[in-house]
Order: sequence, then C-alpha cells, then structure tokens
Amino acid sequence: MGKIHFNHITKLFKEISIKNKIFIFYIVILGISLSIFTLLTISISNKAIIEKAQKNAGRELTLIDKSLMNLTRNCEDYARILSTENRLQNQLELVRNNDLNSIQNIDVEKTLKEVISNIVQPNTKMSAASIMSSKNILFDIGYADNLSVYSQFDNALIDKVVEIKSPVWTSLFKLKYRYGEEENVFAIAKSIIGKNTGARLGIAILYLKETEVASIYLNNIINENDKFFILDSENNIISTQDKDDLYQKFDEEKYLGKYKLDNIQNDESLIVNIDGIQTLVTLHKFDKLNWKIISTIPMNEITSENKGITRLIIIIGVACLVFAFIASYLLSYTISKPILNLVRIMKEIKQGNLGLRADFNANDEIGMLGDGFNSLMDRINKLLEQIYNEQRIKRENEFRLLQSQIKPHFLYNTIETIISFIKLDLKENAIMSAKYLAGFYRISLSKGNDIITIEDEMLLIKNYLSIQKLRYIEYMDYELYFDEEILKYQIPKLTLQPLVENSIYHGLKQKEDKGTLIIKGYKNEECVFIEVFDNGIGISPDKIDSILHSSAVQNKLTDFGVSSVDTRLKLLYGEEYGLKIESIVGEYTKVTVKLPATKL
Repeated sequence: MGKIHFNHITKLFKEISIKNKIFIFYIVILGISLSIFTLLTISISNKAIIEKAQKNAGRELTLIDKSLMNLTRNCEDYARILSTENRLQNQLELVRNNDLNSIQNIDVEKTLKEVISNIVQPNTKMSAASIMSSKNILFDIGYADNLSVYSQFDNALIDKVVEIKSPVWTSLFKLKYRYGEEENVFAIAKSIIGKNTGARLGIAILYLKETEVASIYLNNIINENDKFFILDSENNIISTQDKDDLYQKFDEEKYLGKYKLDNIQNDESLIVNIDGIQTLVTLHKFDKLNWKIISTIPMNEITSENKGITRLIIIIGVACLVFAFIASYLLSYTISKPILNLVRIMKEIKQGNLGLRADFNANDEIGMLGDGFNSLMDRINKLLEQIYNEQRIKRENEFRLLQSQIKPHFLYNTIETIISFIKLDLKENAIMSAKYLAGFYRISLSKGNDIITIEDEMLLIKNYLSIQKLRYIEYMDYELYFDEEILKYQIPKLTLQPLVENSIYHGLKQKEDKGTLIIKGYKNEECVFIEVFDNGIGISPDKIDSILHSSAVQNKLTDFGVSSVDTRLKLLYGEEYGLKIESIVGEYTKVTVKLPATKL
C-alpha cells in the first residue's frame, strides 16, 4: 500500500511543469535554510552572549584584583611608614633600654597615640592600630581591645612577623574595640627595626575592616543576584555580601558541582547548577596574598537580553521566507527553460567536455548569460593552462630552492664543528653552535609555513651567521641592521640564506684577508628592501647576468639558489619584485631584495 502511494506521488511530481518544480524546490531549500539559519543564529547569539559574559566576568575580576592590589599595597605602605616613624622609634628604644616608671609610661603611650592617629581613620582606611613592644607586650593605646589582639597574635605569628620583616597579613578575625563593638578585620603586622641600632623594637599592627575589601566588588555588581566570594589559602570565606557566610568553608559541592577549587585554572569560567539555577562561576587568583576571588552570575540574567534578539530573528526569518516564496515563483517562471539548457551544458562540461559552449540565440539576459558563460569557459581554459605551467615551474623552483637552502652538508659540517669544539674542550662554543643550529632549523621548518615574518627571517639568518662565524672566524665578521617597522612584514621563508651563503663562500672566503658581511632592511614607500653587502672578491657583469637570466640547467647548483630566490619572488609578487645585484670585481657585491610591504 505504501509503495503504491509513493509511486502515485512520484507520478504526480513528474507531471508538474519544470517551472513549478523549480518553485517547489526553492521553497523547500529556502525554508530549510532559513530554519537552520534561524536556529544557528539563536544558538550562536546565545553562545556569543555567554562568551561575552565570561570575558566580562574575567575583566571584572581583573579590575577587582587591581583595586585589591592597590588597597593591600597602601595598607602595607602605611605599616612601613608607621614602623619607621622617628618619634615611635625613639619611644620604643627608650622602652627597650630602660625600665620606665608609670609617668614615663604615660608619656610614651601619649606619644604613640599621637603617632598612630595619623595612620588610622579618618586619615586613612585603617580602622585602628596597635603597637607591640620588643617583649611582645601591647601598649594601651588606640581603639583596639588588647585582649582580642592577643588572641590572634600567638607566638607562632609573632615569630613569623619578626622573621619575614616585610608586612604580614593575617586571615579574617573579629576585633573588639574599647567601646564594645566588634568588627571583622584583617591585621597587617610589620616588624619595627631600629634605624640606628638595627635592633628589634617591636611590631606595628594595622587593622583593615572587611567592609573596605567588600566595597571593591560591591561597586562592580551589575545584576541584583550576582554574588562574590573572597577565600583565603584554606578556602575559608573572608569576604562576601552575606556576612553570615564569613569564616565558613567555601561549599565546593554547592557552587562548583563536580569540580574542585584546586583543579580550576586562573580566570576559568564554569556553568554550574546552583539550587536549580544555571549559574556562571568564575575564579580569579589573587596571588599576592594567596586569595581566591569567585563571582557567581545566574545564567537567566545573562541571557535575558537575548530574548528580544530571538524575537527579532524570528520576525526577520518569516519576512525572508515570504519574500523567498514570491521571488522563487517569479524566478522559476522566468528562467526555467533556458536555465535547464544551461544546466545540461554545465553537466557535460563537468564530465570533462571543456570544449562545449552554450548557444541560446537570444539577445536578452539569458543570451548575455550564455555569452558570459562561453567567455568564462574560454578564460578558464587559458587560466588552467597558465596555472598548470606556473605551478609546475613554482614547484620545481621551490624544490630546488629547498635543496639549495637546507643542504645536508651544512648540518653535517655544523655537527662536526660541535664535535671539534668538544674535543678541544671549547664547551661554550659547542653549546652555542648547537643552540644556533636548533634555532636555524626551528625557524626554517616553521610548521610548514612558506611565508614568515621578516623578524623570523632575521633570526634565522642570525643563527646561520653565528654558526658560520664560529667556523670561519678568520674569514668574516657580520652586521645586521633591520628597521623596527619592517619586522612584522612578510617574506618567503629562507629568502636570505642562499644570498648570505653565496656571499660567504664565493665572496668573503675567496678573499685573502678578513671580510665583512652587512645586511640591512628598510622600507621605502610601499616596498621593503633588504640589502646583502659583502666586501669580498666581487662578481663580473657576465656572471650577474648569468645568475639572474639564465635557466636552471645553465646555472650551477651554487648559483641556482640565488636565481631561484629571484624567480620565486617574481612568481609570488610580480615581475617588479625580486633581486638586483650590484658588484665591482675585487671590491664588493651588494644584492638587494625588493618585496611588497605586506604584513603577515
């Protein structure tokens, strides 16, 4: 029954005119395409918004990090200022060296009160300050209750402050004030060292309220349900909006699910289900104090702005579908017959009959299309032939160029040089040679890329010349001068090596005394020029002409590296680029490479 039904539909479809077939086909294709496009667009926009939220969360935590860094540095600076204050140091020296009576103690405490009053609120963000003597006894000064300070500063912490000497931060604790109130604070302790005697005089302690730390991220909250946590090295909560969570262990199972804090990378974002709500969780590490900053943002707040975009996409999709419906009908009606004829011709051409041409005998657009198609096929045939010849020449040149540039004997000779250095106990030279060799081949291979930056080409040549100078120190010196602005422009890989090799072996090495190789790179208008100059034996005009204009068969293999560079540059960039050789026999040779100024 099903087969009969299918055959009936097939028969009806065959009886439909080609115009209607094209119309139906376009409607189906456009409907499916628009549906897929709409779904993909919605999906991509959601993904883009989430990625944007992740980046924003990372940037937000980075800003918090910077603000927290400024706050901690300011607090530490206040601790250093307090510990080096002259009046404080004089009083502590007096206490350390003498047993004071009660009147003298009162005078000391009065002076210390005056000193710390400049450091605490309202002059700074420090809520209070304490001074501990060298005998670990707190002076009865300031707002802090000494008993609550003693409970935090045990012997182990005091020893740590004395040993480290730089400011030491404690974890969060409750500080009781003399007037009865309690606050969550961080203590910043700094050992006081006598500037004149170098003796330990005591410890300066400053207190920073947790609310000062919290104000940093509270000012950055965008959404109402955003939440921030700051954790200490033991993953205890030391700052958050909900103060009831302070001193509690961070609930990894609730906020991270299957993930663990120690396994999360810096600035990494996770999407976690928290109490049934998909939430973006981002972690940033504050390395200075070994703290962790965590932000949680509900996903419904992130994607809420995408709902309007989704509606707009659907409206546009429906409008496009209606337009496509009308356009498909008109298009199928207008071009059905001649287009099918053109399709038939194209199918035959696709089968390999490239000599076939369209013949519509019409002066309308379809006739113009046929003429254009015929012209295009003629041009394609010519281009195919041209591309085939150019590719063949290019592959031959690149193959020969590779042979001339990365010659096995260079590797063998360098390895033999390294062995010789080792035998002569010139280990430093051997190490440097191996380093230069590795650098040369690392860049010359360059992950298979044929085009690299001039900066990489310069480093490659520098490695090559460094090896050659170790081998032929009696023949050559070299100098490299490249303008900074051209270093990011592109150059075919190993363009300069054959030119440098030619200068060494056929210029400088044939000279009786020591010679110099100078390579300069600069930009002029919209072109980059690189000059390879040597004061060797020079090249005759006939030889220059032979190098640049003779075929690979006529050139020797040593000359072909240079001519291959010229051919390769002309193939890649055009006839106006390539090499120019200037030389006077017995005096110098200068090879100039001309390239387009194109950034990689």
